[in-house]
Amino acid sequence: MKKTIGMFAHVDAGKTTLAEQLLYTTHTIQERGRVDHQSAYLDRHDIEKERGITVFADQATMHFNGSTYYLIDTPGHVDFSPEMERAIQVMDAAVVVISAVEGVEGHTETVWQLLRKHGVPTFLFINKIDRVGADVPRVLAEIRSELAEDVCWITEEDVLQEGLMQSSLIEFIAERDEKLLELYMEEGYEASRWLDAMIAMMRKGELFPCFSGSALQNVGVTHFMHQLDLLTVTDYDPEA
Repeated sequence: MKKTIGMFAHVDAGKTTLAEQLLYTTHTIQERGRVDHQSAYLDRHDIEKERGITVFADQATMHFNGSTYYLIDTPGHVDFSPEMERAIQVMDAAVVVISAVEGVEGHTETVWQLLRKHGVPTFLFINKIDRVGADVPRVLAEIRSELAEDVCWITEEDVLQEGLMQSSLIEFIAERDEKLLELYMEEGYEASRWLDAMIAMMRKGELFPCFSGSALQNVGVTHFMHQLDLLTVTDYDPEA
C-alpha cells in the first residue's frame, strides 16, 4: 500500500525531529540527524540549515509493515503557507505536531484550517513531553477548545494492531456512532469492527487521534508509527 503523509507544525514544535525519528524507526536512515546540529535529513537546503526551520516541502520515502510511505516535511513558518497548501493537495493523511510546552500556536491554527478545507485525515502528536513546563492535559484541552472537539486520546495501552482499546477510547467512538453502540451493547467489543469505524470517522473528519511523546528522546514514536500504519488506508494501484 502506498501512503503520502504530510508533517505540519508551528515553527520549533519538533516536526522535522519527529520526521527524522520516523525515518530512523523504519530503518530508512542509519543515523538520526538534528535540526540544531544542521544535520537533519529533511533540512537539505542551506537556508534551512542556517535558520533551523523548514522552508521548502521536502520528501523522503520509507517502508513499514509492507507499505511504502512518502513523508512530506512542510514549512512550519507562516511565511511559507503557499508552499504548504500546494503540498496538502496530494496527501492521504497529515500529522500535526504541537509542543507540550507552547501548545496551540498561530500557525497550528492556519495548518488546521487548510487541512479541514482539503478534507485530509489528521493525526496529532503532542511533542516535547520531556521539556520543563510540558503539560499534556492542558495542551489536549487547548486542542479540543481551539481546533476540534472530536480529538481522541490514544495511550501506549491502546495497541490497535493487537485489538487493544481502552474503555475511554471505546466510549469516545461509541458516542459518535449509535449503531456501533447498539452492537457493542448486544455483542460486546469486536476489534476489527471498531478499527474500521475509527478509520471511517477519520476519513469523514469526525475523529482525530492524538498521541504524545518526545521525538528527540524517541519516546512514543514507535507506538505512534504502528498506529499511524494501521489507521491509514489507501487504494492506490500497487503497480502505479
